[in-house]
Amino acid sequence: MKIVLFDLDGTLIDSERYYFSIWQELMAREGYQLGKDFYQQVVGSPTSVLKEKFQQHFGEIPMFDDLYKEFMCRRKQAQKDAVFPMTKGCREYLEYLSEQAITCGIVTSSYQKEAENILENMGLASYFAFGVYGDQVNMGKPDSEIYLKAIELAKQPLEQIIVYEDSPNGILAAVHAGLSCVHIKNFVDPTPEIEQLVESSCIDFFEVLDGLTLSSD
Repeated sequence: MKIVLFDLDGTLIDSERYYFSIWQELMAREGYQLGKDFYQQVVGSPTSVLKEKFQQHFGEIPMFDDLYKEFMCRRKQAQKDAVFPMTKGCREYLEYLSEQAITCGIVTSSYQKEAENILENMGLASYFAFGVYGDQVNMGKPDSEIYLKAIELAKQPLEQIIVYEDSPNGILAAVHAGLSCVHIKNFVDPTPEIEQLVESSCIDFFEVLDGLTLSSD
């Protein structure tokens, strides 16, 4: 393993739970009940398809554009304030990879400026040599474009690259690009179909580190 690629929201940081609570509040205000089962299906989706998925599920939502603007405003403030907890073991695993001289990259649907701000505010930016962001691709996850761009930047054979993702959309994007993927079971519950696609599923990065320790014994 020479390259490790990380998704951001829900993988390195436990942000999806916070975003879900905002959407629940906004939708309830308009008389809609937003359930976790549906929201898990849209986690990792690019902004361009979020409205479409919401309206396919709920029907026409007259105030959706206003709700989305309010969501983005609150999301940006949360990112600025760095309110999200890191996934357990995140920093320890990144430190381990740094000690092993393994290159790390960030591959996220978030736009570059907001993703870099989060990493900087949480003291994680220095661990990453490169990134591919949602505003640098035409098609978002589950399309494989974002990971194909990451492969180009990595300049390593596919078998030397491992991906960590939390959402079905992200996992599908990585697997369709020919990459091995580990599922971080943070906010999104794994389905049997997704479980068959990944190398393994871990609760957090302490479990990832435990697996490395066991394999080296």
